[in-house]
Amino acid sequence: MKKILLISLAVILVIIIACDRFEHELAPEQEAENWISDFFVEFADSIESILPAENVSNIMLFFQDDYNNNGLIKSDVEIFYEAFYYVNIPLEFEATLIDTSGYEIAWNLLVTSPDSEITFMDTLISDILIKTEDSYQFYGNQADMRNVMIEMFTAISCVNCPVVEEALHNLKEQYGSRLSYVEYHINDVLDPGNLPLLFYYGSQGSLPYTVINGNAQIITGSFPTVQQEIDDVILPLMEQLILVNLSDVETIINADSLYGSVQIELDPSISTDNLFLVTTLMEKLSTEHQNHNGENLHNIELKRETVSISSSGLQNFVIPDLDQLASGYQQLPDDIVLVLWVQTLENPYNQSTCTIYNVIEKLIDRR
Repeated sequence: MKKILLISLAVILVIIIACDRFEHELAPEQEAENWISDFFVEFADSIESILPAENVSNIMLFFQDDYNNNGLIKSDVEIFYEAFYYVNIPLEFEATLIDTSGYEIAWNLLVTSPDSEITFMDTLISDILIKTEDSYQFYGNQADMRNVMIEMFTAISCVNCPVVEEALHNLKEQYGSRLSYVEYHINDVLDPGNLPLLFYYGSQGSLPYTVINGNAQIITGSFPTVQQEIDDVILPLMEQLILVNLSDVETIINADSLYGSVQIELDPSISTDNLFLVTTLMEKLSTEHQNHNGENLHNIELKRETVSISSSGLQNFVIPDLDQLASGYQQLPDDIVLVLWVQTLENPYNQSTCTIYNVIEKLIDRR
C-alpha cells in the first residue's frame, strides 16, 4: 500500500511539471539568486538525510503551511517523503537545482539504489518560492483553490473597528493565501474616495462594515468573539466548488501606473453579465498610521479599479494615477500587494447575486 501511495504522488509531481500556471515575479538581483542557491543547498541536505522517517520533519520546514501546488498541499508532500521509508531497498537521494527565474524554481529529484544500477525516481519538479524573514520557503502556485475575499470599511477614528481589524489580521496569518482582505478607509487621510463604494454595498455610513465574498454584513462585538464569527462564515466558503480560477499574474510598475495581466478561467455556469475583475493595490503594513487603539494598520487600500470580463482568457488591467494617492501618502509605499478578484457587480447591489468567486494576491516588493 505504501509503495502504491508513493508512486501515485510521484505521478502528481510529474503532472506539476507540465503545468505552466505560475505567478511570474520580476527577475531578482544576482544577490537574491545566490540566496536562493544557498536555500536550495540546505534543502538538498535535508533530502539526503530523509531516512529514517523522523527526519521528514526537517524537510517540511522548507514548505509554507499553506503550500499548494496545483492542489498538492503540504500534508501531501509530507506523505510523499515519508513513503520512501517503507520502500524495501536501500535508497540514495540527490536533489539538484536546475533553474531559477525570479522566484520560480525548477529542480530534479533523483532516487537510486546505492550502486546506481536501479533508478527509482528521476523527476523534474517546478515550484515557487516565497521570501521569509531570513530565507525562502516553497509556496506553490496556489492554483485550483477557492479562496475568500473580505472587504472592510473602517476609519482611523472608528472606536469599534480595531477589534475587527485584529480579527482579520489573525485570520490572514492563519489561512495565508486562502484568505485575502482589504481595508477601505472612510473620511480620513487614508480615504481615496471610498464613500460611494460603502453606499453601494448598502451601508448608511456606520463603521465597521464588512463584506465577505460580496455578502455585506455588520460585524461588531468583542475579541475573540468577532474572530470566531468571521471564521464561521469563511470556512464553508473555502469548501465551495471552484467556478473561477485566477493564475499567471504578470505586473510591471512605474512611477504613475501599474500594468498587469491575469489568466481567468470561468466555469460555463458563470454568466459574464455584470462580471468584473476587481483590482486593488494596498499597503501591506503601515507604521506611519495607527488605528483608534494606536496599533499599526494592515492592508490599506491605495487604488481600486474594475474591468469588465466578457469571456475566459488572459485579462489585461491597469491601475493608473499612482502619484495621486490619498493625502496620507506622500508617495507609493515600498511594500505593496496587488489583490485581484472576480465579482458580479449589479447596479443596484444585490447581496444574493453580487458574489466574489475567487481571489488571488501578489506581493510587489519595491524595496
